[in-house]
Amino acid sequence: MKSSLVSIDRTAYTAMADAFLACGSIDGALCIFGEIIKQAGDNKDLRPKPHLYLSIMRAFATIGDFDMVRRLKERMWPDSVGSISRSAKQEADELLMEAAINNNQVDVARRLLRRIVNGKEHFSWRSRVGLVALKVETLSGFTNSPLRPHVFPQILLNDPVEKYMIPFRESRPLGADLILENVAMRFLKDSAVPLVNDWGSCVGIVHSRDCTKV
Repeated sequence: MKSSLVSIDRTAYTAMADAFLACGSIDGALCIFGEIIKQAGDNKDLRPKPHLYLSIMRAFATIGDFDMVRRLKERMWPDSVGSISRSAKQEADELLMEAAINNNQVDVARRLLRRIVNGKEHFSWRSRVGLVALKVETLSGFTNSPLRPHVFPQILLNDPVEKYMIPFRESRPLGADLILENVAMRFLKDSAVPLVNDWGSCVGIVHSRDCTKV
């Protein structure tokens, strides 16, 4: 790129960095990112947008490089161009927590989770932050849990799980070969229904929320 006579704008640089990340080459993306920052010193139009910072932070969070995610998060505000949305700010915090938990820094991840929970009205357990929060909760236990889980007084944590299970036959499993529309009314009452094969063995579970077109 240094010897090229072709003018490369911010969009092209960002596309190249995204391509490297899509191929799993963090080093390649970081090389492009460094070139952008260097060229932006003379050409303000090349200053990267928050999108590129977040893309690289995601890659480093996955491998648990907490220091790199923290540095990118700190530089995103002064070095990027354009406004940084609330969702981008939230994701930056979430990626820092993910990097911490993947780096086995449980105490740091727990502190970050408390900050995230205080700033959010809700989040889905299926989202990226939700999955990381589950890891933090699992490693924290009930005593140190940032989410303050409530245990009903009639439940004893030392009891075996089977004490609170519904006997399989009482769950009224459905045959796996049944047509869904013929048993749709079942999902008005039950949020999850087990399925059995011809030999009576459980082969899976159908959740009512997955039957959105019935």
